[in-house]
Amino acid sequence: MKIESVESAEREPRRSQVQHALVGAIYGFLIGTAFVITAATVDHLLYPDLPLGMDWSQLAARWGWIGLGLALIGGLTSLFSETWAGLLAGALTAGLLALINSLLLSPTTTGVKLLVLLFTLTPIAVTTLPVTWLLRWLTEKHEGAMQSKSYVIRIASLVLIAMVLGAGTGYFYKMPPRAVEATRFVHQLLQTAPQDEKSPIHNLPGLRNHTGIRYELIQKPSEFSTEGFDIRAEYRDGYRVNCVVVVYPEREPYLSACKSVEN
Repeated sequence: MKIESVESAEREPRRSQVQHALVGAIYGFLIGTAFVITAATVDHLLYPDLPLGMDWSQLAARWGWIGLGLALIGGLTSLFSETWAGLLAGALTAGLLALINSLLLSPTTTGVKLLVLLFTLTPIAVTTLPVTWLLRWLTEKHEGAMQSKSYVIRIASLVLIAMVLGAGTGYFYKMPPRAVEATRFVHQLLQTAPQDEKSPIHNLPGLRNHTGIRYELIQKPSEFSTEGFDIRAEYRDGYRVNCVVVVYPEREPYLSACKSVEN
């Protein structure tokens, strides 16, 4: 009987820790998902005059890294009963995920990536401490709310806080002013090129056949120019126009390159 009592007593804290970690993971997932959705839609709300499209592959990749990543960080941060241990585990995980994501996109060699990972993990982990502390705080407040008679209202408030924080930070992921300028520039070219013989894309193959057909614009930092943006126009029938627009500060944007791709 005594052995069974000891085993039961040991099993209860473990179950409580797992539940604690699950709550932290849920709050991390909520913050990450709100961030990704807001970051993907904020430009559509700010610039309704532009026919902006949605890069679904990019959205899925962001949701995987940020949504699921914050769920993992929240779970690890809340898994430990000691606050310092949870914050340390969460911060190291957050720093590691951020570094892996940036290094995967880097063209440098594997050896250089490992050196960067080794020497920059700790500084980046320190900068992520506010995020891990927030996830820990939400989890602890959730546990406290469960003991209250008005637990539904208190938990709903915590969920709302998490989603507002995620959406608020996602807002700052909007297009920078120069990206907006480059996108407007391409939009204007596509609207006027079929009638303007002096337009740099007037003779672009297939463009005149798509006059009046709706398209969506998707932009990202250029892979070829540090001051440029890659703007892609996607038409419903699969026709695409890919342009590189260079925008120097306080100068008019200009077209560096532009090509069309038939379906």
